[in-house]
Amino acid sequence: MINVFFSIILFTQTPLMPPDSVVCPLKVDTVSELELTIFPPKNAQPPISYRIDWGDGETLNWTEPLLIQSEIYRYHRYRTTGSFAIRVMAKEGIGNTSIWSKPCSVEVVPALVKWFAPTLEPVVAAPALDQNGNIYIGDEGGTFYSFNPAGELRWTFSTRGPIYAGASIANGLVYLPSLDSHLYCLDTLGTLIWSCDLGDEAWTPVAIGTDNNLYITTDQGRLTSIDPRGKIRWTVSLGDEISSSPTIGPDGLIYVGADSLYCFHPRGKKRWTFGTPEGAYFFAAPVIDEKCLVYTGSFDGFIYCLGPDGRLRWRSPVPDEDEIRTETVFAADGTLYCGSDGYYLCAKPLVSTVKVLFESNDVICATPAISENGTIFVLSDDGILYALKPDGKIVFTQEIAGGDKDLYYTSSPTIGPDGTVYVGSWDSGLYALCGDGAPAQTIWPQFRQNAQHTGRLTKKGK
Repeated sequence: MINVFFSIILFTQTPLMPPDSVVCPLKVDTVSELELTIFPPKNAQPPISYRIDWGDGETLNWTEPLLIQSEIYRYHRYRTTGSFAIRVMAKEGIGNTSIWSKPCSVEVVPALVKWFAPTLEPVVAAPALDQNGNIYIGDEGGTFYSFNPAGELRWTFSTRGPIYAGASIANGLVYLPSLDSHLYCLDTLGTLIWSCDLGDEAWTPVAIGTDNNLYITTDQGRLTSIDPRGKIRWTVSLGDEISSSPTIGPDGLIYVGADSLYCFHPRGKKRWTFGTPEGAYFFAAPVIDEKCLVYTGSFDGFIYCLGPDGRLRWRSPVPDEDEIRTETVFAADGTLYCGSDGYYLCAKPLVSTVKVLFESNDVICATPAISENGTIFVLSDDGILYALKPDGKIVFTQEIAGGDKDLYYTSSPTIGPDGTVYVGSWDSGLYALCGDGAPAQTIWPQFRQNAQHTGRLTKKGK
């Protein structure tokens, strides 16, 4: 009877389930290795081994046995392009083997990177584009570059200090702030038109009004307006350092963040001030919608929405209430996105609280960019550019930089009208990557609203 009892136990043993989840990017190229993440079966008893069918005729027979129930990572390089289905099966140490998992599909393309243009020094500024598709970016050594759409160098211009701010472009003129305390105005051929001594370091791009007046903030807490000829119109002191660019709303008013949020008339008269209950700092530029509602994140870990009168409409915490350093950007369905120091890319739907869309391996202080197909591009401080679907699935990843940087500034991706994604590297260079569409047609789809970095929203959303 005892032998029969044990035979029944063995006969009725629960079959081993396939891996609980198999995760891979939706797209990879033949230059890079695909990273596959395998999560163990829920009912597996370690040690566990895995067999991987990569879908291209190659198979990893069995991995080494794992003594703990934890995800594992395996890598594979595809030699040919096409669509492939990856399957995984699991095996327990006692010999039980699962069936194949549900396939994980990947599209293999020739290359994700269109081109790479080296620079002399590290780059943390965001690239800007003119109407002809030429790209403009500065480096930490003070050299400012212009490249054509094929990645060929057009010209360079030298300043006497590091360039951490992205350029802003309008009417065939390029406005370049530098830490040498000057704002430079160049034409698109690299000829200096004028320079303006700001008397203080400039870390952030200018905002360009529809009347071509310029607005810029400086390190010691000054907001300055400059006319199209390079003459200072007015300056106001906010009493604290400013790390954010000004933003121009559809009402023509000037909004800027520092120790509080401020709203100014174009002639320099202050209209209102808003401070958080804890007196938290606003690092990133505020974003304005067509109803003149103001959106911004704060160091207290909350996203704020203010009315045109500067009064609080709502505030919503990001997970763990970590510091927010990125501008908020908007998708076509009204979802708001921002990054946090907690390594999170956060999403806030119109009628819901903030959720984690994706967790990277480092802080996210670069503003995301959203394409017309809803793909979100964001560069984390782990040096990886992530392309993500609105549900958080990874479209692709691309290593942009590998070394460490000393600043809390990171190049924000810029999407061109043809869908190309441009981003600077603190390993010294500019990348152009294959995107999937033009910028989203929303109030604020990327850093400083558009590829020219004008930092304004008109009643037509341009």
